[in-house]
Amino acid sequence: MKATLGILGGMGPAATAEFLREFTLQTPADRDQDHFPSISLSDPTVPDRTEAILAGPGEAREKVAAQLRADCEKLISWGAAAIACPCNTAHYFLRQFQDELSVPIVDIIDATADQAFSRAHQSQTASESFGAPTAWLTSTRGTMRTGLYQDAAAARGLELLVPEDSYFDEFSAIIALVKSGDMDEAGARWREVYGDLTGQHDIPILTACTELPLAHAASGLPGKNEVSSLKSLAYSTLKTLGAIPLARSGVDPI
Repeated sequence: MKATLGILGGMGPAATAEFLREFTLQTPADRDQDHFPSISLSDPTVPDRTEAILAGPGEAREKVAAQLRADCEKLISWGAAAIACPCNTAHYFLRQFQDELSVPIVDIIDATADQAFSRAHQSQTASESFGAPTAWLTSTRGTMRTGLYQDAAAARGLELLVPEDSYFDEFSAIIALVKSGDMDEAGARWREVYGDLTGQHDIPILTACTELPLAHAASGLPGKNEVSSLKSLAYSTLKTLGAIPLARSGVDPI
């Protein structure tokens, strides 16, 4: 019997839906019965993760961690054998207690960093310009401030370029547009940011907030330079469940 995947979502809802689509597309299956059972808990009531991180240690952070843990325990009680959470910033809190749970949480940071290293390693431009595999980081300001991606990149020998702080205001605006369903405007504004960054250095871009891959898709830009945290999480989740993911555009077989 196949293991049941628990999906801790709602951060945000559109990214959760897109994760399940990516997970389905990468699943090796010829019929319904070949797919993995899954249980989704969409909890949009989790307080803003970035606001809690920027507030510093204290009640705001404790409240987020407690709610995420309660949601994880609920998924486990429902029969989840592994948990995937399609929210990058939430992993700052999930990492605080994941080792205390009875099932694994698939780590979106490690999954995306692995894909980024693979993609950047293949890029001759990055190798020639920087002497090491190199990529851009785009994310919430909270994720950037935690240093989780910077640490993961350093551990893999990946040079991660962090845009100037003003870009994170624009990332936040694009993320809010996706959450509100205004995909045309989100895509248009992402196209401008993407052009700015690749104009500075034409290297892979980590869309390390799970709303940003949706903005990229809405922009009409090609996917070859994007390292999607949603696609990366789907790939790593399938491997955690013992499957060999199907080769899909935007995901490297690693």
